[in-house]
Amino acid sequence: MNLKEYFDIKIDYNEIMYRSIKVLFIIIGSIIIYYIVSLIIRRVFSLSLKSIRLKHTAIIRRRQKTLEKIILSLWRYFVYFVSLLIILSTVGVDIQTILAGAGILGVVVAVGSQNLLKDFLEGFFNVFEDNLSVGDYVDVDDVEGNIIDIGLRNIKIKSFTGEVHIIPNSKIGHIINYSLDDGKALVDVIIDYDSDLDQTLKVIKASLIKSKEQNINILTEPNILGINELHKLGYEVRIMCQTVKETHWAVQRYLRQELMKAFKDENINIGMNQIKIKGEKRLS
Repeated sequence: MNLKEYFDIKIDYNEIMYRSIKVLFIIIGSIIIYYIVSLIIRRVFSLSLKSIRLKHTAIIRRRQKTLEKIILSLWRYFVYFVSLLIILSTVGVDIQTILAGAGILGVVVAVGSQNLLKDFLEGFFNVFEDNLSVGDYVDVDDVEGNIIDIGLRNIKIKSFTGEVHIIPNSKIGHIINYSLDDGKALVDVIIDYDSDLDQTLKVIKASLIKSKEQNINILTEPNILGINELHKLGYEVRIMCQTVKETHWAVQRYLRQELMKAFKDENINIGMNQIKIKGEKRLS
């Protein structure tokens, strides 16, 4: 091709403009359809939750929230894929060739994306086996907090101080889920050896009964298990009770607070390191 023939090539600007506008409308239409269907999915789950009148509504709510997140994630990937095919078809790409080669491409992608496939499988089984749900308070490999999102590739955990940890599903190892069952509060108090044991236990017992009446998160009457250990500073009394799930930390703090008030009212000393210095009285 010589220079004259090169400049004689005519560019159909109308066709380019037409296809560009068509692609723009496809993108806008895909976004609108995505949000409408997403809204319908959320609405369906919301209505199904309102119809539930069971004891374990909170558990069901978390499970349905998790399922909702996964369905929305699948829907998002589906919209991306279909929209891309339509756009390619609009600009003149033969998508039948792409679809025909999808099988071979899938094998290549599977070989090169084993971690991605593992993320999908691990995420599916964690949800299917009811190990994790949105809203659960968990400890995953020393990352502690509430699960705010579960996707096909990763989970997001928001810690108490606000950080969001993103963990790939394939990297999830040891899981501690505090939301699956009722909690257990365990409190140890060290009492000075000079304090009378029987009187101390009576004061502790009275304080625990009062705490049970005033705190709705305590499910069972706190039980004094006995003298757990003898320390240099005093004897250790162990207390235990069942709590509403995810509240055992708050209950432990509450019990310690009420016990300290009772000890102060009854002049019972907790164990502490006391140094006594004896010497001759100085003469003035």
